[in-house]
Amino acid sequence: MTITVPPEIAKQIRFAAHAISWTIPMGDAIPGWLDEVVEAGYDGVAVFGFQIKDFIDRPDDFGRLLDARGLQLAAVTGLLDDTQEWAEKLMDFMSALGAEHLACTDFDTTLTIPKAIEILDERAGVGDSRGLKVYYHNHTGGVGETMAQVEAIFDGIEPAHRHVMLDVGHATKDFPELPPAERALDFLTRRWGTLEYLEFKDFNDETDLNTPLGEGYADWDGIAQLIAGGGYEGWIVIEQNGNLGPSRGRTPLECATISRDFVRRYGL
Repeated sequence: MTITVPPEIAKQIRFAAHAISWTIPMGDAIPGWLDEVVEAGYDGVAVFGFQIKDFIDRPDDFGRLLDARGLQLAAVTGLLDDTQEWAEKLMDFMSALGAEHLACTDFDTTLTIPKAIEILDERAGVGDSRGLKVYYHNHTGGVGETMAQVEAIFDGIEPAHRHVMLDVGHATKDFPELPPAERALDFLTRRWGTLEYLEFKDFNDETDLNTPLGEGYADWDGIAQLIAGGGYEGWIVIEQNGNLGPSRGRTPLECATISRDFVRRYGL
């Protein structure tokens, strides 16, 4: 039986589309991407930090592109190996546009868990002073790939500025401790009381992480049941790795629409 999130809880949640679903458009491609985000039915967007380098010192210009379409900036994805100077520029940009979530990830990293914690502690301290939340973003090949590694990172961060998020797709792919369908839900169930930010992504063996919601192994009924119980509000970012190419021949707009329509089945 499909779970229905009560309207009083659903109205507290908004959905943003991540730019990675569109192969990370930059420069002149951004307005067309934003138009498709609106067409697909989203309330906002999430971007990579490097994607908005041309706007970093003029956030008002980026804000006008969003405002013209009724969109908001929900989150930014940064990198653990960003310089502190660049990370603070991203935070200034986010503050100017009212975005709250900075998710820091890494790819095929040479970082150790203690070094990642050190970086996150410093960055999160700056973020907290500006009213922003800085997270570690679990990722394939990253220092936090498995469930045990991700838990160690979150638990190692100073409690005063520890913020917890999950990328559901990477958890479904990368947490070997449990069967795929149980991986994200197990983490979320145990961390629900401290979770502050969610990225919805799916995974299956055929299309990997370039998979619209509902076409992979993640237990969306279970996740919807957690949401229905309350305790989460604000942004959820929906994404898939469109940089891997067309997903079963479909365009980014088609895939993003499928995912947005999928969560509507839960009243979201």
